[in-house]
Amino acid sequence: MSLRALCLPLALAGGLLIPGAQAQTPRAQHLTWGALRVQLTPRNEQTGQPATAVVRNGARTVLTVSGWSLAAELQPLRPGGLPELVISEFTGGAHCCQMVYLFTQDGGPVRNLGILDGGNYGVRFQDLNRDGTQEIVLGSDTLAYYDWPYVTSPSLSTVLGWDGVRLADRTRAYAFVPAQEAARNLGALLADLDRPQGGPEVQRAQLSGYYANMILAGRGAEAEAVLAREVFARSAPLRRWFEANRGALINATYAQPEGRLRVDDRSQYSAETK
Repeated sequence: MSLRALCLPLALAGGLLIPGAQAQTPRAQHLTWGALRVQLTPRNEQTGQPATAVVRNGARTVLTVSGWSLAAELQPLRPGGLPELVISEFTGGAHCCQMVYLFTQDGGPVRNLGILDGGNYGVRFQDLNRDGTQEIVLGSDTLAYYDWPYVTSPSLSTVLGWDGVRLADRTRAYAFVPAQEAARNLGALLADLDRPQGGPEVQRAQLSGYYANMILAGRGAEAEAVLAREVFARSAPLRRWFEANRGALINATYAQPEGRLRVDDRSQYSAETK
């Protein structure tokens, strides 16, 4: 297996403490990144010391990431050279949240490619065009709690990828990604209209997930025609709700994924510096 295909997730949750047993010092794990070494140390539940990921070149510390729970892996996010280092932080809390730190050493010194707010849904890496580099598929939660509880909130599928200079919004280049999510939402909505189970809030969320993902796929006009023909002809309440909320749904949908990514070159990263 080539180095660029290497993917070694190292989850760093807190150590399990057994009542009556002596607390153990968290064990560090290591990942080799070219000539550099990444040391990951779990959170110490006894002392509250955060988890850390330390990148070293020999005895010299290059950068440090600290947080509640960390994982590290190598993913090829840009062509050529070594794969990029991805350090993911789970920040804790109810159905929340992931921060992803992206680093490259192509071109010389280690540089930050971006700090990505993965939100409630996190990210996944996938080579969508089979060119050997990975795209980042991001589930956007801009419609969370819009007019429904979190558990029914739709996910909007967006894509970030290398554009030759930086990681940028590439959703339209991979329109099939949001289109597939839209099809899933529409199927669930039509099934619920045939045999109601979820109630009005669920149906509104399914409708919005379909419409928003179709907009992201560049097929918003097609979605409105489908809704008029297959949904609104069967449900006047959904039609009235959509007419009242169409503009707000469009505005939320066009909150671009690039807004959740920022480049920040520094030597130390933590919750306090986000």
